[in-house]
Amino acid sequence: MISLLDVAERAYSGPRMEDMEWNMGIFRKMQELTKRHNLRRPLPDKFYEVDEAYLDLLFNAAVDFLHEMGVYCVTTHRVIRFTEDEVREASEQAPSQLIIGEGKDAHIITKRAIGDRKSTHINTGGHSAWSEDLLPLPLIVRELTRIPRVGSLEGFNFVKIDGREVHGTPKVVYAARRAVERVREGLRLAGKAGLAICYYPILTSAAALIAPIDPERGLRKSDGLLLSVLPDLKVESDLIAVAVVHENYGSYRVNGGAGGQVGGFCGDVYGAMIESVARNLAAWLVYRDQIQYSGGISTEMDARSVEGKRAVVAANEGEAVLRSLIVQLTIRRNTSIITYGGGWPQNGGEDLCSEEHLIETALACMRSTALGHNIHLGETPPPTTVAWAADVSDATLEAGLKLPDLYELTSKIRREKLVGKTRIFNRDRRQLLYQDPQAFFASEQKCYDFVNQRPSEELLRSRKIAAKYLWDVGIPL
Repeated sequence: MISLLDVAERAYSGPRMEDMEWNMGIFRKMQELTKRHNLRRPLPDKFYEVDEAYLDLLFNAAVDFLHEMGVYCVTTHRVIRFTEDEVREASEQAPSQLIIGEGKDAHIITKRAIGDRKSTHINTGGHSAWSEDLLPLPLIVRELTRIPRVGSLEGFNFVKIDGREVHGTPKVVYAARRAVERVREGLRLAGKAGLAICYYPILTSAAALIAPIDPERGLRKSDGLLLSVLPDLKVESDLIAVAVVHENYGSYRVNGGAGGQVGGFCGDVYGAMIESVARNLAAWLVYRDQIQYSGGISTEMDARSVEGKRAVVAANEGEAVLRSLIVQLTIRRNTSIITYGGGWPQNGGEDLCSEEHLIETALACMRSTALGHNIHLGETPPPTTVAWAADVSDATLEAGLKLPDLYELTSKIRREKLVGKTRIFNRDRRQLLYQDPQAFFASEQKCYDFVNQRPSEELLRSRKIAAKYLWDVGIPL
């Protein structure tokens, strides 16, 4: 398989190209590949009825993109090219199992199959900033990781450190090291000192490269880094450098950029599907990301903001959801990549205590479990959301749902419990930590008493109602 040093060399020796030339070339290539592989055809409304031949055509289109176009390095303004053999060989060699964490807190995370009866690996944590004015970081970490089913933690960064806003490399590096110390303190309080932590690349290669020097304030070999492929198949030489160092060091890597966007330079929904599959392959080729967020299709209108937008939940989930599931089936069929499925706040995080939030989280976890993903819960969810997701995932395994059962049951739950309700779509709660941190934390406190370490009575009432409903429809909580 192509080495990371070969990738790094090509980032500096590949054909030079300006951004707009690359962007317009992507648009033309996606149109050509859509036609070449006959992707523009009617698809069944039920995602599980898509024939395997279509999944293979979509995969072949992504392979063709990578060996005919490559990926674009935004740092050097050069194209990293691959041969078809390099792309196909890489798709076959991604590891299907990893051991992360240390000692008694080590966990095995695997590529799960569709309908797999193995328990999901649950990753939770920040994927965002934190303000210690709200709650000391070790305490939120302690409560999230006390949940037995949590197998890894995604790290945090600080909005402010020592009263200073975090801007510029010196303060970023200082704040990142302090955040690691505080997270480690929280893990010790939870009795899980060896639990794996996945960090951002600390924004600059310099900071990430020196991380291994000090195991208490940097990464341990059993920890991980989030190295994401950018939209429009773009990568960064700094992150390639990070990948080179941490592959040698032994840390695992995660790709948070596995989706495709309708209306971007990749064009229509078919171009977005090719982009999503290709971004999964590129993340393994360029950064050696062994774990990836499952592919998904979004539109420019889906961009997340602190405000979000209010809308009534419709009976039909829309074409983007169907195409997202087809992308995920394609990756599952043609690669051994380990994936995370959803569990982010589905209703905008307006009321994390509500029955609607619990039902939406349940739907996401049921789908992820049955489709063969592991589960990621980001944006610093309250412990109650994480515990609920774990229970729903385990109950889904016990129910033994096949894909037709999953489709019918999730459609029924959506119709009976959510359709007609107003919710906030595409809200990014993380931005509140910069604009209104108290508003962010209020929804957490409504669910969970961090001082006395127990769920609120309101949450318990909502959970009881939601659990009884799911039991009645066949999910044995």
